Amino acid sequence: MKKQFFMALALLASAGISAFAGSLTAGAPVKVAKTATGLMAPVWSPDGKQIAAAGPNYTGIYVFDADGTNARQLTGAEGAGYKMAWSADGKEILGRTNVREGVRVLHETKAWNVATGESRTIEARKRTNANPRTSNTGVTLLSRMTEDAAGVTSSTPALAEYAGRTVINPALSPDGSMIAFQIVAKGMFVINADGTNLRSLGTGSNPAWMPDNNTLVYTIVQDNGNVITGSTVMTVTLSDNKKEVLINDSKLIPLRPAINAAGTAMVFENGADASIYSVTLK
Repeated sequence: MKKQFFMALALLASAGISAFAGSLTAGAPVKVAKTATGLMAPVWSPDGKQIAAAGPNYTGIYVFDADGTNARQLTGAEGAGYKMAWSADGKEILGRTNVREGVRVLHETKAWNVATGESRTIEARKRTNANPRTSNTGVTLLSRMTEDAAGVTSSTPALAEYAGRTVINPALSPDGSMIAFQIVAKGMFVINADGTNLRSLGTGSNPAWMPDNNTLVYTIVQDNGNVITGSTVMTVTLSDNKKEVLINDSKLIPLRPAINAAGTAMVFENGADASIYSVTLK
């Protein structure tokens, strides 16, 4: 069955067809932002009016309106786009910069004013951002996944089976009740935010939540052992574990999907040309 599924995707890709199926459908992808060096890892502002994206290797942060207009570079700092996040009021973007001292790389947490570009230091430079918590409850588990990605599987009872494995790309559901995430070489999972009810979702990467707290959008990527050669955007509904193809287009390599708060649009990094694309959702 799995082999037949991927053969079907391959046939669609070879024909250059975008496949949209099921209750969630996507419009035609539109390129909304590009730079001479490339963009990656887009993140929506809380009000859905702006998008931030990182430069290559997470160097620098760029901001533009949802339709791609009014683009500007917020900062060129190395590492600034890694794990960047908008403030709740949408006025700042928080990020972690790399500060090199000889052969050492230290990290400094900063916030940039989206309107002015001015920055402020939140946390002075230190060797790592790891800051393990003593509790597994609520958003604290998300914090531990983010800040102690290599250790959280060993310190969380529900993840003991995967002790020593690294957690990547954790995403909190809109209502704060669940976390979707990946475990390196083990696939994609969802768990209650209090650390209970772990569920395996199989192969997948970079999960993003729809506002219904029941649907995840994610990617299944293909590679040749050296570089990513293709990617399919999928959906899964947690209530029935139903998986469907959302976007499969041989001209695109969609990576790191991000959904706006209203659930009406998605942006993604296109690995084929290092640009940011947008699609409408309904």
